[in-house]
Amino acid sequence: MKKIVSLAAVLLAASAFAGNLSFESGSIKAHTEVFGDSSIDPTAKKATSHLSMDAAPATLKGTIEISMSDLISDNKKRDTNMQETLESSTFPKAVFEIKEVVVKGGDNVILKGAMNLHGVTKPMSFEGTVSEEASKVRIKVKSSMKMTDFGITPPKMVFLVVRDQVDLNVDVVLKR
Repeated sequence: MKKIVSLAAVLLAASAFAGNLSFESGSIKAHTEVFGDSSIDPTAKKATSHLSMDAAPATLKGTIEISMSDLISDNKKRDTNMQETLESSTFPKAVFEIKEVVVKGGDNVILKGAMNLHGVTKPMSFEGTVSEEASKVRIKVKSSMKMTDFGITPPKMVFLVVRDQVDLNVDVVLKR
């Protein structure tokens, strides 16, 4: 009987650390540049989380997505051009699916998975940290990608072309 009670207590304690994670706050920034302007930083300040994690970061799995219309910079005209370039009315979301978490030590991880953007799915990895405090999980990771890998033609402005590489910086807090 004691073994059954002990097992039940362990299962209940484990279930307190398991579960779905919902987006609470943070940002997902997509940095690129054009000659003379290195401050092109459209940012989404909300996301939809379909993530879950048990007690350890290695168990993190699921997807996180943003609406392309939520990517906003400091320039409305640029945002309009960006939405046209991304064809956000046809491809309204970007979704990253975490398929594997490689723990490098401490909170340091590599999130390996697949990015679906502009109707194209490609393998992608993010490197950074996953940490937990109380009932909140913070994911702070970065990666880079090329627009052309996802079928997106970098926009041109007269003689200037926006850099093909986009640096992604994710800093989000999720709650259990």
